[in-house]
Amino acid sequence: MASPYKHFLDIGATAGIGKALATRLIESGAKVTAVGRRQGRLDEFVQTFGAAYTKCERFDIGEIYLMEY
Repeated sequence: MASPYKHFLDIGATAGIGKALATRLIESGAKVTAVGRRQGRLDEFVQTFGAAYTKCERFDIGEIYLMEY
C-alpha cells in the first residue's frame, strides 16, 4: 500500500534503524529530511541518495542551548 505522504523527517537517519528506514522511504519515491549529529555522515547520506531526494540538518540535542530563537 502506498503512503499518502511524500516527505518524511527521519531523526537519526545516518545509522542503524533510522538509515534503514530512510533507505526504504527513498526507494519508494519519498523525500527524506535527515537529522543527525555528525556532518560527515549527513554528507555521505546526500552523496548516497542524491540531493533530489534528501535534505540534511545537523542537530545534537546536547547543544540545544546554542540554538537561537
